[in-house]
Amino acid sequence: MKLVLISTLLAFLSPWNDFSTYNNNGGGIVVAEAKMRNLKSGKSKTSKKKSSKSSTDHYLAANVDTVTWGYYDPFATPKISMESGETITVEVITHHSGHDYYKMIHGDPAIEEIFYWESNQTLTEKPEPKLPGSGVHLITGPIEVVGAMPGDVLEVEILELDPRFNPLSGKCFGTNSQKFAGYQYRNGFKADGTPYVRTGGTEAITVFEFLEEDDGTMIYGKPVYMYRFPNMTAPDGSLRTFDNNPAVMVPHEYDHGYDGYVSPDPIEYPSGFDDTVVTDAGGIKYGLGAELDWRAPLRPHLGVLAVMPNNTINYIDGSATGGASTIPPARFGGNIDDWRIGKGGTMYYTVEVPGALVVVGDTHAAQGDSELAGTAMETSMTTQLKITLHKAGSLPKPVQNLEFPLLETEKEWVIHGFAYDNYLDQLVDPSDIFAKGASLDLAMADTFIKTRDWLMGTFDTIEEEVIAIMTTSVNFGVTQVVDGNWGVHATIEKWVFDGSDTP
Repeated sequence: MKLVLISTLLAFLSPWNDFSTYNNNGGGIVVAEAKMRNLKSGKSKTSKKKSSKSSTDHYLAANVDTVTWGYYDPFATPKISMESGETITVEVITHHSGHDYYKMIHGDPAIEEIFYWESNQTLTEKPEPKLPGSGVHLITGPIEVVGAMPGDVLEVEILELDPRFNPLSGKCFGTNSQKFAGYQYRNGFKADGTPYVRTGGTEAITVFEFLEEDDGTMIYGKPVYMYRFPNMTAPDGSLRTFDNNPAVMVPHEYDHGYDGYVSPDPIEYPSGFDDTVVTDAGGIKYGLGAELDWRAPLRPHLGVLAVMPNNTINYIDGSATGGASTIPPARFGGNIDDWRIGKGGTMYYTVEVPGALVVVGDTHAAQGDSELAGTAMETSMTTQLKITLHKAGSLPKPVQNLEFPLLETEKEWVIHGFAYDNYLDQLVDPSDIFAKGASLDLAMADTFIKTRDWLMGTFDTIEEEVIAIMTTSVNFGVTQVVDGNWGVHATIEKWVFDGSDTP
């Protein structure tokens, strides 16, 4: 059994991790000066570097047959099966791709296939989020782990996490959306005293490019341009006033670049991408007065990584597609949105259904604690995972009686708690989580209990001693305040217990 799983050598194998000492190997982000070219003309270097991944035992591509949009499907047929100890490469497509068709969809056949919307195709016929019941994420899977049964523990090592470069441009882009679900809207008023209003056409979108050194080293995210998410009609004629259904293309007329650069030639949208119409007078609003003279430190991670919940069917109601929304996280993992769940990290989950049925999605290039605006720097990525099954009868102490998603890094343990750790059973109507789960008090209480009990069980320590340890040596932080079921995490440095040298 291997519970100290992280090799420092792994931190140097991926293009993502060339740019930093990486968050799972000590937390420091090293930002270098990019050798950017022609940014004033709206151009940047085209990446020539390809992901230098070693082969894995299995490969799960993302396409219309392998992704589900917005919910955990309790009846889904596994897309692939693997044995314990094997490795798998999984492609993940961001649901934000429609924010900029030309940069994030055009020229990538798999993404084009997923986002294609035939003229006059109804909402029922189109594979897309069925709001308000479903979530918004594109999740790849499920992946069956042979022999996994409820009560077992699944160990998921994140070996690689690489950007998905566009085949035509050779570049990689992502976006951030200041959604109406963001914490800023709870504040009530903007800095100028005007109220935040949850009406259409108020959400700001920032488009980022991931820049690199001359040798191809990824170093940071550079904001390219901003715009206001417009009111639109979708191809089926329905009105879209919020950035809540990512299947709808934002129909930019021209390609936009740095410092207000606009391409001289209009974008040519092919059939299946040309039926969205902006209804705002004057069209899409660009720039918004932003200088964009800043950079974002990259923290690539998996926003969604989960085992299939055994109670996902509880969520099914008249407004849901067929299972629990992907937005709220819980004991099964899911949309935890902790930037620490990246390369070099290992997640542990208690299996809830036969085969475990692992799903992966919502890859982020950057995010801070809280994910305050409602989203992170959302982009498509490809990850490599090693999945190991530990049977219920022979579990080591750190994962015995595991009732929460546990993260292990080279130097830390991270415990995740939520306002409702099992909301699918705890709430009569689980969709009420978006109102009832917005509580840091509840999330802190849950994380406190889980941290206390985990420390006592793992290290055979009395409660009074554990409380002393928690108040002096454990860091509690806000994971996210935007996913319906708010999260708090507790970080415990390993050297406190293992006798190793202090930092």
